[in-house]
Amino acid sequence: MESTGTEAVKQQINAEFERRKRSVYGLCSYYAGLVLRHFRTHQMGNTYWENRTNLAKDTVFSKAFKEGEDILGFFLAHTVKYGVYLELANDRQNEALRPIINEYLPQFKKHLERLYTR
Repeated sequence: MESTGTEAVKQQINAEFERRKRSVYGLCSYYAGLVLRHFRTHQMGNTYWENRTNLAKDTVFSKAFKEGEDILGFFLAHTVKYGVYLELANDRQNEALRPIINEYLPQFKKHLERLYTR
């Protein structure tokens, strides 16, 4: 039989792990909003491609997600079918989503590192 001290330590470790998972999900939600705002702000001026109908621009979305117990993240995506064309055509000359995610990735990783090293 385990001592109550050992059980208390286990509970504290589990509670800390769950707190950090919630913090990571919150961080993913924050960055999902940040990358979407970045996209919308820049695409208003046709930074990535020429807006003809604004449909592609207005329907890009982002979301934080959780899969199972251990997979957390966020993404930025098109809802229009031709979004793939916008991102990949002409050797990706007008791509928007991947460069934005890549721009914020180092900052996101630093925030994650802070969560797990303090």
